[in-house]
Amino acid sequence: MADPSRPGNQYQHIRIDQGGKAQLGDTYILPAPAPPLPPSYRLGLNLEDAPQIDEQLFVGREDELAHLHEWLSPSTERQNVVAISGLGGMGKTQLSLHFARQHHQRYSAVIWLNASSEVTLKAAYMSLAQRIQRHNKQREAGQSEVIVQLKEEQAIQLVRQWLSQAENKTWLLMFDNYDDPRLPGIRSSTGYDIRIFFPYSTQGSILLTTRSSRITFAKSGRLNKFDDLNLSLAVLTRRSGRQAHEDINAKKLAERFDGLPLALATAGDYIRQTADSFGEYLQMYEQSWADLAENSDNLMEYGDRTLYSTWNLSLKQVAAQDPEAAKLVRLMGYLGNTDLWYELFQKGAESAPEWFCNITKSKARFNKAMATLHGYSLIEAMPGHYSLHACVHDWVLEYLIGKIDITLFGLAMHCVAQNVAWDTTPEYWVVNSRLNHHALRIEHCHQRDVVDWNIVDMDDIFNIGYLNYMIGRLKEAKEMYVRALEGYEKAWGAEHTSTLSMVHNLGNLYADQGKMAEAEKMYMRALEGKEKAWGAEHTSTLSTVHNLGNLYADQGKMAEAEKMYMRALEGKEKAWGAEHTSTLETVNNLGNLYKNQGKMAEAEKMYMR
Repeated sequence: MADPSRPGNQYQHIRIDQGGKAQLGDTYILPAPAPPLPPSYRLGLNLEDAPQIDEQLFVGREDELAHLHEWLSPSTERQNVVAISGLGGMGKTQLSLHFARQHHQRYSAVIWLNASSEVTLKAAYMSLAQRIQRHNKQREAGQSEVIVQLKEEQAIQLVRQWLSQAENKTWLLMFDNYDDPRLPGIRSSTGYDIRIFFPYSTQGSILLTTRSSRITFAKSGRLNKFDDLNLSLAVLTRRSGRQAHEDINAKKLAERFDGLPLALATAGDYIRQTADSFGEYLQMYEQSWADLAENSDNLMEYGDRTLYSTWNLSLKQVAAQDPEAAKLVRLMGYLGNTDLWYELFQKGAESAPEWFCNITKSKARFNKAMATLHGYSLIEAMPGHYSLHACVHDWVLEYLIGKIDITLFGLAMHCVAQNVAWDTTPEYWVVNSRLNHHALRIEHCHQRDVVDWNIVDMDDIFNIGYLNYMIGRLKEAKEMYVRALEGYEKAWGAEHTSTLSMVHNLGNLYADQGKMAEAEKMYMRALEGKEKAWGAEHTSTLSTVHNLGNLYADQGKMAEAEKMYMRALEGKEKAWGAEHTSTLETVNNLGNLYKNQGKMAEAEKMYMR
């Protein structure tokens, strides 16, 4: 008789009658089961655990979206792996989620995963494994059944196997915030190698967002700031609910934040929730950074990372790999944020702290440190120089440093001061122009906090004053000159030659300001001191004599001016010769003096010479 337990077999029912005899009953055939359903891998769009971002707030990035569309094509036979890197706050997560929502129909499944740490990613794989099991059970039974609770390693293995099925090739995995990689050449005590979570088969599409630009196993796309001011204004408009394009202060705010989406979004959200204007927010940012940081709410899409703390993680990772590079970032807070080059630092290494001497001992060592910083997107590298984003620069000074560190402040001043070019140097203005914004930063730093100038090198103070003087910032130059003069007098006395040179330069500055009495007082003091120290015919003495001639000429004191010029001319001819440029400068000024007096013959003689 057929086995009644086997589907598709024919069998008869046996019945026992009242007399105890067996009787054959009806014949039955069990129906054959339905053929198994083909496996389905269509999980659809899975962004439940992703940051919830209003799509209406997304702005720009058309080129980047087009590149992702091309690079992550599900129709290719090879595996697509793309890493979008960039500074924290540049909008990498927002870009990836916008792409997913725009193009999810191209893929059988789009799955967002939190890759900020190995722990969060394992938890995401546990959740994904349950979703895959639930999806399969629903197809088999038509309803949800009990899901087998898997251990962590089993869940990871299940997901990797599912992603590796031959028929399952059109999925997109999004590993977000893989900011702490541990890969060959990248040391990290807390990081991990994300590749152990990839499928066993090289198929499908993988999109990583990361601050690290050193991930070599993926096609790299760098996300940069908004270059178009209109995009920055669009972010402010959408976030604040106010029209920014016609507001002059909104434009100033957008320019100040230099196209950084996180900074713009933070400002917009703050303004939307308060009665403050764009101009008032900018004023608070400039004058009360720490207070604004303490009282600003987090943006939903950035979790616990704010404009005021988002780069802490990057710096921590830098410090783990190169502690001296992390210290260099702090030093940069006292310098301008653009045009940072090796020699700027290297010339300031004399008598500097050991860490700074180490990092500047060779260009290769310096570049290695800068490469580490660039690897975590804290700086940008361009031909011949480096730079920090303006908002990162603010964070370094306001958050990392807080009150002025006089050692770092003095070191920054020394670096700038040692690069100042004197007006006797060919193309001195080129070098000094590069130093301009660094001098401005030093000015900004000492205005925001009290500096003990007694422990800052006096020569550095003088050099910074001279730089300001050459650039035309006479007020700032005077402040530095006066500080340097006080230091020289205290250290060496009123008649020391360095003190007298400082007095001479103060005379030049007063003359340029039109303060003739103060200028003459400085020149006369310098002249008397130099005559006593070096003699009447020393070239430094003659320089002061010549400048006194200029001063008297500007005052219309022609006789006194001629007397000074003639003395300077005789001394220079004796010291340098008749054809030296300094000698000829005095000859030319004598010509000008005679011309202004109407002595044309004497003037012509000087000019012809």
